[in-house]
Parts: sequence; C-alpha cells; structure tokens
Amino acid sequence: MEILKLLLTLISGGAVGAIITAWFQRRRARMQPIPLIERVNRLVSSELKGFVLARLVGDGKEGQSLEAVQNVREYQLTLRNTSHIHLHNAEVQFEFPSKDIEGRAERPLWSKTIPIQVATKISEPWKGAFRYCIPELPPGDSIEFTFRAVDPSSAEYGVALYNGGQVVIKISKGEPEARRSELFGKVAILFATFTCILIIPTIIKYVWKSPSAPQTASIVTKATVIDWAGCSLNVKTTSDEMNSDLPTQEGPWRIDSYIMNTGTRRCFLKWESSQGDSFPIEPGNSVEVMGEYVNTKPILTSAELLFGPDGPKNKATVMLYHRGEP
Repeated sequence: MEILKLLLTLISGGAVGAIITAWFQRRRARMQPIPLIERVNRLVSSELKGFVLARLVGDGKEGQSLEAVQNVREYQLTLRNTSHIHLHNAEVQFEFPSKDIEGRAERPLWSKTIPIQVATKISEPWKGAFRYCIPELPPGDSIEFTFRAVDPSSAEYGVALYNGGQVVIKISKGEPEARRSELFGKVAILFATFTCILIIPTIIKYVWKSPSAPQTASIVTKATVIDWAGCSLNVKTTSDEMNSDLPTQEGPWRIDSYIMNTGTRRCFLKWESSQGDSFPIEPGNSVEVMGEYVNTKPILTSAELLFGPDGPKNKATVMLYHRGEP
C-alpha cells in the first residue's frame, strides 16, 4: 500500500505535477508578448509603362485635378493573441513618419467584433497615428490592419497596446518562431503524459493484487463443483501471468489444476479422454491434474470427468485451462 501511495503522490502532487504547476505559474506571472506580424512593408509603384500613381485634389468638379504621388508605402500587419489572456476593449495605436496616411482594420478572425477607431495624440518623432479599440480578442484570435502612407520619411513605424494588462506587442518580421518557454511547457506536458501512461497500469495492477481484492489481475481462477452420486468434488483451475507487473501481457503463464475431495467418501476418477486406469482420491485430499509454464496465453476449455464412489460410472463436464494457440 505504501508503494501505491507513492505512485499516486507522484502523479497528483509529485514531480510531474510540480513541473506542470511551476510552468503555468511562471507563464501567468510574467509579461505576455504577442506578435504583430509584418506581412508587407513596401513602396507602392505602378509597373505599367505610361501609368503613374495619382490622387484627386481640389474641391468641386471644375477645381479637381490629379496629382502624381511618387512615394507611397503600404503596411499589412496581423496582430495575433498568442497569450492566455482574453483581451477585452484593448486599444492598439499605430504611429507613422507621415502626416498623410489612411488605415483600415478588419474584424477579428474568431470574435468578429467591429474594431472602433478612436481619437489619439501623436508623440514625436511620429507625424501621423491611428488608434483602434478592439472589443474582443480571445486567446488564439487575430486581426488584420492595412495602412498606406504618402511620402513617409522612413519605413519605420511604432505600435503600442493599451488596456492589455500583462500583454505587450512585439513586432515580428514574418511568422514568429515558437518561444523557448512554450517549447519547455510542451515538453513538460508530454513528459507528464507519458509518465502517467507508464505509471497508471502499474497502479491498477497493484490495486488488483492487493490482499483486499477478491481476485488479482494476473491470477484468474475457475472452479467447478460436483456434488452427486455420493461424491463431493471441487475442480479448481488457475491461470497466473508471471510478469504481471509489466504493462504488457507477454507471459509466461503458470497453469495449475487440482481436484479436491470435500466429501466423506473415497471417489474414483478418470478422464474420459484418457486410456489409463482410474485413480482414487481420499476424503479431504486433493490431486494435481496439471502444473506447467507456457508462453502462450492459456484458454479455458471443457473436459469430461468420470467419477463415482465405487468406480468412474458417472460423468460431469468441468472447465480447465490449457495452453493457448501460438
């Protein structure tokens, strides 16, 4: 029973549980960086001969004209919530080195809540900014942003997250690599899972083999009682897996079969399939029918037993374990 307590402690509150608990506590206590994936940051230009980028300027039909634009930079960004924190009404601000800029925010992939543009202040050295309130961004969700800036002084931009608690934004050029802490957590969970897989069968078998259990997991017994024609017999057959502590059932097995005379008279016995003579069994005694080791799992089969106090004149069907098929 002490071994059982030790194994249960190992699973519930021991080394495996300590590894997982420590990892989750450490993960929740620190800052949670989430990536802003930079998918596009490039100059926009027309590659068709005779075409230029232009925009409409002026008021009214007669006062409007086209103005060529030489320097337009496009940004396509994805904000992905890789933390365990559900962001509610968090605000994200983008800042650019240009006053002339337009922006658009799509709905999040999962929550589908509409992002709301809110007023913001611009700090140096930035010249233009956009700020959006995201109603819901649960763990694993993502949202797309697109911006176009006219005549920016550089390709740089800034980003900040407000009302995010422990969550901060980290710019990533392309898909981010998995963090070491995430890899450690996955390894710890896999280690715990495999440990449980290996330990639980041992615990179950130990419980089944405890003294309080009526029958163990490795020893299987079948008894046939004969109380007839003046004979009282008990035919007991047993199959015992010798390596029962191992998680796999690969044998070998021990087969034992006995016939006990529980009555007050001598009885004569003979197997119907046997060509030999009958044999007696005295009251209170027993005889061993079979005792051998096998490498194939035993199977339970029926056999015809002849018996009687004056000779084997009566017949009964009993169950015995025999060597199984390979």
